[in-house]
Amino acid sequence: MKLRRQFRGKTNGIFELDGVKMGVGICFDLRFPEYFRELIKKGAEILFLPSHFRKATGEIAWNVLTRARAIENQVYFCACNQTGDGICGNTKVISYEGEILSVLETAEGILVQELDLEAQREYRRQMPVLEQM
Repeated sequence: MKLRRQFRGKTNGIFELDGVKMGVGICFDLRFPEYFRELIKKGAEILFLPSHFRKATGEIAWNVLTRARAIENQVYFCACNQTGDGICGNTKVISYEGEILSVLETAEGILVQELDLEAQREYRRQMPVLEQM
C-alpha cells in the first residue's frame, strides 16, 4: 500500500547514493519549479529528469526550463529526453551555473559526465541564494 501511495505523487523523489543526495522528477514536472525547489530544500545536489518532450509542444520549454531549473537551484541537472520522430531529444547535463556540460542531440546513447560537487558547494557558499529563500 505504501508503494502505491508514493507513486501517486505523495512524496518527493529524493534518494542518496554514495553519500550524495539526488532528486528525480518526470517529464511534466519540469514546468513546476516548486517541485524542484522542494528537492533542493531536502539537500539534493544533483537532479534527474527523464522525459518525453515533443518538438511540436515543448522544444523551446525543454531548452529554456532545464537550464532555468539548474541555475535557480544551483544544482547539476541531468535532463534525459527520448529521441526519435517528433521528439526533441537533446539529452544533456547542465551545471549549477547553467553551462551545458555534455549533450546528445538526436542520437541514442549514454552520457557520462564527471561532476565537481566541491566546486558546486563553493559556488553555493559564495552566492548563498538558497539560504535566502
